Amino acid sequence: MMNPAAALARPGLQDFDNSNIFPWIKNWLGTLGSDRHAFEAYPDTGDRGRYDLSSLVAPGDPIRIALAGDWGTGTDVAQQVADSMVADNPELTIHLGDIYYVGTDTEIQENCLGIGGQYQGVSWKHGSKGSFALNGNHEMYSGGTPYFDLFLPTLGIPSSRDQQQLRSYFCLEAPAWRILAIDTGYNSDTLAGDCALENPLLDWIGNVVDPIHHPKPTVVLSHHQWFSGFGDGDYPKPAQQLSPFFKNQQIIWLWGHEHRLAIFYLYQSRRGHGLSCFARCIGHGGMPLETASAAYPNEDDPQRVEYWDNPGLHPDRFRKLADGTQVGTNGFAEMTIQGSKLSIEYFDADRTSIFKESFVPGGAKWDGTLVRTVESDPKILTKMIYE
Repeated sequence: MMNPAAALARPGLQDFDNSNIFPWIKNWLGTLGSDRHAFEAYPDTGDRGRYDLSSLVAPGDPIRIALAGDWGTGTDVAQQVADSMVADNPELTIHLGDIYYVGTDTEIQENCLGIGGQYQGVSWKHGSKGSFALNGNHEMYSGGTPYFDLFLPTLGIPSSRDQQQLRSYFCLEAPAWRILAIDTGYNSDTLAGDCALENPLLDWIGNVVDPIHHPKPTVVLSHHQWFSGFGDGDYPKPAQQLSPFFKNQQIIWLWGHEHRLAIFYLYQSRRGHGLSCFARCIGHGGMPLETASAAYPNEDDPQRVEYWDNPGLHPDRFRKLADGTQVGTNGFAEMTIQGSKLSIEYFDADRTSIFKESFVPGGAKWDGTLVRTVESDPKILTKMIYE
């Protein structure tokens, strides 16, 4: 017998257009007064949030991780993205956060767990070895409890000691690379929210991950951007908190929050904390894509976009929905670690590859730098040139 929920339609992408504020306000008002979930440290036993990626594959085999940001809309395109992410059977999948509208129990069930209710459910897909999800501001609008208590127990690496994802932050360790996932969402749910990292997370980075005494080429994952190349706001607090752990080291930082795909030139802060990173915005997983132009960098702190999806030059990548809303092409990224080489390939929702780059540690003995190579000609994306 067919499940009645399977016959329901999914919401249209236009339902999440930011120009229509009424459903956002309605859902936000419905969560006012929600209890805020505690931010907890890891227990002193088990994996303590550190996972050995080399245990997931045979020696010498690559480790592949598919990532999407701002995916949780429960739309047909969100399901298409999730299906495409696992089409090549990666070991892990990671969501960079935001389940809409406000991360309630019902929204997590419909938009992530495939449980139909008002709409036909959408399923977040796991890799062959497991899956993780970061916390976003939209999860915290409802206090975070559905994310922490309903979604996280379905995630993790089943073969690990803890079996499930216990906290909103974690570390994936390969022999030559480290992937550090942080929670910028917990302190982002108010107008004054600065995305500050909680003390248990900082203590865990210093004492469990310990990048000061055990440095390694590192990819940072977060929901919020350190900076925007499009005039959409900066969140420098987490970068300031992370900088003591990564002195004289270049990192790669993948984030979402802004609903677009953007590749940045190597960024060196001029504001005193000295963190240096190759920034990538992959917040194009499920929301209608924002079409603002790349902002020209200011002289005091240049935030230089290298590649982005420009509707002016590539109108074929943008379409109008039934209500006239212009939206771009959604997609995701896939990270592959093979020995000392880390590659990131960027895909459209239908798994069309649009850009690929790779990184290796710099120097005969790693000197803290990363050597980046563009491996495919990104003809679809617009390259920004600065004098």
